[in-house]
Amino acid sequence: MLAIGNRGHAVKTLQLDAITLGFGELLGKAGADGIFGEDTEKTIEALQKWLKIEVDGIAGPQTKSSISKAKNNAGLKGTRNFNIHEFYCKGSNTILSGGMDKNLILNLETLRYELGNKPISINSGYRTKSHNKRVGGASKSQHLYGKAADIKVKGISASNVYNQANKIFTTGGVGKYNTFTHVDTRSGRVRFTG
Repeated sequence: MLAIGNRGHAVKTLQLDAITLGFGELLGKAGADGIFGEDTEKTIEALQKWLKIEVDGIAGPQTKSSISKAKNNAGLKGTRNFNIHEFYCKGSNTILSGGMDKNLILNLETLRYELGNKPISINSGYRTKSHNKRVGGASKSQHLYGKAADIKVKGISASNVYNQANKIFTTGGVGKYNTFTHVDTRSGRVRFTG
């Protein structure tokens, strides 16, 4: 049970989980500091409401289990700030039967938080082979596997988005283009410009 007054690694992990599910802005300026104060309590209450479980501001077994489940299902259901439909193929309005890679979406929430909670627009998520070919995508594009997104952030240059994404997507691919940034969760680390 984690509640007001607790400190340490478990609290910081809980705060980081809240960030990856889209509740980072509620943590206030302290962010994930490992201190369970009033901002963390309010964050947990909002998270519990979103998870549709008892709202008490205490991170007990039900809350922790529900957070874990939400993170595991992020590729099928999305998060607080990312509706899974945003990642559907623009050409066919479909998605892989297994959904998107959950780590892609969780990392995008972290990126959103680090960019001052500015909304991220998904220009391209999953692509069918035919749509990928039509838009000139690489033959082994990570979009084909539900592991990539091309994104824009209003009011932030693609270059600045790239620089921050480079810190968050420590493995995977990050590409800098003039008008958007590409991120993916492939194995290994790849950086490129388009």
